[in-house]
Amino acid sequence: MKTDTDQNKYKRRKEAIIGTAHLLDLEVLVPDRTVRLLALGHLARNSAPSPVNQLVEPLTAINHLVVSTGGDMHQMMDAVRKIKEKNPRLKVILADSLESPYFPVGTLNQSNKPAGVERIIPVSREMAEASRSLLHHQAGILTGPGGGLAGCVAFALANKIGIEATVAFTITNFNMNLLDQLLQ
Repeated sequence: MKTDTDQNKYKRRKEAIIGTAHLLDLEVLVPDRTVRLLALGHLARNSAPSPVNQLVEPLTAINHLVVSTGGDMHQMMDAVRKIKEKNPRLKVILADSLESPYFPVGTLNQSNKPAGVERIIPVSREMAEASRSLLHHQAGILTGPGGGLAGCVAFALANKIGIEATVAFTITNFNMNLLDQLLQ
C-alpha cells in the first residue's frame, strides 16, 4: 500500500530554468503574493525526463539576488561582479552574519559596500536558523548556515515587496561554478 509520503516522494518540484541552472520555485513559502521566490544551489538532477517544451528563462528574469557571505569571499565577489556585467539591472543583496560578519556593521557604511552590491543586511544566528527550519519543514530543503542567512533576507524581501518581481537566493556558496550554470 502506497502512503501519501511515498506518492510525494515521486512528485516533481516546480522549477525555473535559467541557463542550465535549475532553481526551485518556492511558491509554497509566498502564498498569495505577486513575488516569485527561487532557491539557487547545486541541486541533484532528477533522472526523470524533463518536459520537452520546458521554458528556459533569461537571466534578466531575476530582479533580486540574495547571496550569503559564507564561503570564499573572493570567488563570491568575482561572481557578483560578473553577474552584474551580464544583468546590470539585477539588485544583489548580501546576507551577512550579525555575530561574525565579513562586513562589520560598525565599520561598513552602506555607501562603501563592494562594487555591484545593492545592500548588505546583517542576520542574527537565530533568524538564520529559523529560516533553515522553515526551508526544511515547509519546502523540504536542507541547507547550511549560508542558505539560512540568504533565505532569511529573501523571505523578508519577498514579504515586503509589493510589486511583481522574482527574488532568487542561494542555498549554497555563490561562486563562478554556480554563476556559469546561470549563464550557459
